[in-house]
Amino acid sequence: MAAFMAALTLAGLAGWLASHSHHAGALRRWALGAVLASGGALLNVSQGLVSAELSLVVGNPLMVVGLGLLIDGSHRLAGNPARPLWWLLPALCLVFTSYWWGMKSPSLASRVMVFSPIIIWLMGCLLAALWPLRRRGIGVGLAFVGIAALLLSVMMLVRALWAWQGHVQPVYAFGTPFNMVVYLVGAMSFVAIQTGLLLVHQLLVIADLRLEAERDPLTGLLNRHALASRLPDALQGWALVAVDIDHFKQINDTHGHAAGDKVLAFVGQTLLRHLREGDLAVRMGGEEFAVLLQGMQKPDALAVAERLRSDLQRLAPQRTGLAVTASLGLALATPGTGFPALWRQADAALYAAKSGGRNRVECAAAPGATA
Repeated sequence: MAAFMAALTLAGLAGWLASHSHHAGALRRWALGAVLASGGALLNVSQGLVSAELSLVVGNPLMVVGLGLLIDGSHRLAGNPARPLWWLLPALCLVFTSYWWGMKSPSLASRVMVFSPIIIWLMGCLLAALWPLRRRGIGVGLAFVGIAALLLSVMMLVRALWAWQGHVQPVYAFGTPFNMVVYLVGAMSFVAIQTGLLLVHQLLVIADLRLEAERDPLTGLLNRHALASRLPDALQGWALVAVDIDHFKQINDTHGHAAGDKVLAFVGQTLLRHLREGDLAVRMGGEEFAVLLQGMQKPDALAVAERLRSDLQRLAPQRTGLAVTASLGLALATPGTGFPALWRQADAALYAAKSGGRNRVECAAAPGATA
């Protein structure tokens, strides 16, 4: 009963969080799933106190439906479509087996040998649903759910083997040590899984807040504060492209700040499209941007900068309704070059591009090593 109350408390917490979270759909499924699974488990251990129809034909499938909703909620949290057949078919299977081997031709061993693999399967489905989130900083929560799911799966496997050998007893027969272990592991594992799921949610919320703090809301690019934590210890082999929108003040004065914001957002989207994995794009402030290209020599870096300049000019009319151009300055990091020095070099090349007529790319002269 204590485990049942703990599960209901966690379900209530999930329901309350749903009204304050962007992941409300997942949390509501978790809350409902926890209530149904806990109710099914309570009916199951009430065999002998309630009818077989309730304790077996309703209780066993209800547990599976509850776990299925936990799985569906996890899929929703990961942004993937639900897969209800993963748990609906096992639930229907348990309706039949619970009726047949619970009422028509009673056989505890047969019920256990069907029920246990289904629970193991559902634990695997739950972890598979959460797995795509592993790179979003939920490692602790995923480990919490994984360990509890593994313990429950091992216990179900052992119980199925005992049933196959004819040694199994009803879970409500608390007189044997093995049944006590089965009951305690089952109850506490489910509470631990719920706790782990809520931990996963909270870790995702923290990750989302951190991402929001690091991103410029208008352009979607990193802000200057975030850049400091993303820079490698050594910049040798990196290229820095400084980008400045030509005549941006005139755009704001002539067309209004809403049009200016639209241009800034367009530039941010264009820069992001040209990034490879490991590259960085930053809004340095106002209409100034920086693109850091990893492992790129001068000819390739110049080609990227030229594509950026060309795309900004070519796509701007259809994306913003305005003619937009940008001037770009390129600098290549040498041994000992820090970001401030590299930015000064790129900014000087950018100034040369503006002085040379704008809407062009200029490359900084190779300097000696600087700190």
